[in-house]
Amino acid sequence: MTTMRRGSLAALSAAVIGLAGCSTIGGKASSSGPKEAKDTTDVTIGFSQRQLDAPYFAAMVDAARKKARQRGFHLEVQNADGDAVTQLNQAQTLVAQGIDVLVVDAMSPKTQKVQLKDVAGEVPLVFVDTGIEGVGVTSVSSDNYAIGKLSGRLAAKRFHHGSTISLAILNGGPDDEIVGPDRQRGFLDGLRAGGVNYRVVGRTSANYSQDAAVPATESILAAHRNVDLIVGLNDSMTLGALSTLRDKGNKKTLVAAAADGQKQALQEIKAGGCEGRYISTGLNSPKLAADLAFDIALRIGTGDVAPKDIKKQRYTKAAGINCENVDDFLDPHSVF
Repeated sequence: MTTMRRGSLAALSAAVIGLAGCSTIGGKASSSGPKEAKDTTDVTIGFSQRQLDAPYFAAMVDAARKKARQRGFHLEVQNADGDAVTQLNQAQTLVAQGIDVLVVDAMSPKTQKVQLKDVAGEVPLVFVDTGIEGVGVTSVSSDNYAIGKLSGRLAAKRFHHGSTISLAILNGGPDDEIVGPDRQRGFLDGLRAGGVNYRVVGRTSANYSQDAAVPATESILAAHRNVDLIVGLNDSMTLGALSTLRDKGNKKTLVAAAADGQKQALQEIKAGGCEGRYISTGLNSPKLAADLAFDIALRIGTGDVAPKDIKKQRYTKAAGINCENVDDFLDPHSVF
């Protein structure tokens, strides 16, 4: 969900060449049978998290650590800090350390596919949040299109049926190849399903970060002062947009998020009520995703389940959230 650092693509291409001749597909992890039985306390699970500078990703790591304490398995966490090459290097390091299962939130599915397929030949690989089709045991995530559409339909309620609105989109940047496009498509389809037409006046990268959303929103407002709606593909970007609108004295433009259900966003929705400016979001719980992914990883690690018996895609609960149901989802004590 973030852009790769300058020079990463070139380094990644070199890494592909270097690894192409040493594929281990068909190695120990590709067996469809269960692993040798192990006690939970003897299992080590590696977690390669893409970044920790957004609350969603930090909350996922927090959930994984809590589960490790509760269940008694060993957890090794690596933070790629938004860099795809770093993530690949960290994944290889974790495998070399002898982990039983690897959980990965992939940075760049297109550019990392070859190398992570090699990793999946060495150790059972479970994706969380962002996966790669055809690689690993399974991928656990929200249904990004579905939650985006649910949020879009709720957002449509704030506009006149049959009207045409202007909107701008804060997205994850060029390396956001799957998650963001699915959320955007869902949200826009939700608006149409709710009887609202739209005209997209701008798309700007904010890298899923609240801080990056500030200058991105300023750029949008400079070109489109009276835009009707700013849509962030997550709550962090939408919160950044809302703070910028307030700083600029803009009282007209509304905001919505395609996904997440971040605590601060839900608090904004609750505080504003059904006339507030933060009009909707979609449930994309990092806790639900991490709980399910690490439950699966632990079952694999203990030999309780064979990889071949696990569905290739697992989705967490999808829901749209607005002023009418926000109390069902707001937990003031949650990390995220």
